[in-house]
Amino acid sequence: MQIRISAFNPQVLLESLCCGFFAGLLVYLIRSEKYLSYVTPRMKPYLYFSAIVMGIWALTGTLRLFQPQYKIRSMHCLVLAVPVIMLFLPHSPLEISDVTENFSRGSSMATVIEAKPFSGALSIGGTGAQETRDKSGIEDVRNKETGALDSQNSSAAEDSSSLPGLDVQNKRITVSNEDFALWLAEMDSNGVQYEGYTVVITGYVMNDFKIPKENEFTVSRLAMTCCIADVSPTGLRCIYDKASELDSESWVTVEGTLSIGEYQYNDITLKEPQIHVTKITPTDPVEGYVYPFV
Repeated sequence: MQIRISAFNPQVLLESLCCGFFAGLLVYLIRSEKYLSYVTPRMKPYLYFSAIVMGIWALTGTLRLFQPQYKIRSMHCLVLAVPVIMLFLPHSPLEISDVTENFSRGSSMATVIEAKPFSGALSIGGTGAQETRDKSGIEDVRNKETGALDSQNSSAAEDSSSLPGLDVQNKRITVSNEDFALWLAEMDSNGVQYEGYTVVITGYVMNDFKIPKENEFTVSRLAMTCCIADVSPTGLRCIYDKASELDSESWVTVEGTLSIGEYQYNDITLKEPQIHVTKITPTDPVEGYVYPFV
């Protein structure tokens, strides 16, 4: 009696191993939060979904391990192997100087609290698509100046009472590293109600671009909208007599008084939140990015 043994299929094994390894890598990146170096937190459910799909493919592939196949093909597995190899290749982290030219404004953060921007604020260094947002913000500024948004500001004042770091009694705002984007949006949207408040905020000094005055810099952080490809600096303009003496890209904690200042854009005067600095303290760099749309 002759026993027939089914032929082992190495192609199916290779496919299952690739899918399983890729699923495990995605789970590792999620659990270790290392995925935040590449995409924003809102992508987390999609990464989990991809890991589950890859895991299912790996498991179902084992059902075909002993199905005969006359011609073995494996090159298509490179579709998964290439991104895995790229993740393991040595690469340097993104430097602040690599993205200095793509400064984004506080109004781009306003979606965090679903409020209309106060203005096309923080215009320093903005180019391209960002200038388009400036133009759309001009009408908002004119409406505010005529008082059309007074009722919105009143309701916003009530809603903002629970914002983290806000001390209404002492007129003080302490911006934690985790709430940088939240407060940037809030000040841009409802800056008038915080005029005169003391603001404490941490970021790096950005002063290596063309600015109208030597006593200005921005306290900035790197913001990621979707993925590593769109990282750009964002922050608040600071007025400081010794701004020219500050080292670019040095990390500081800024303390000062918030006011609504003016700047010129295309011969039009616009308004923005600004900090009149009273104290600057060197500090350690803050790791990670800020995420406007989480």
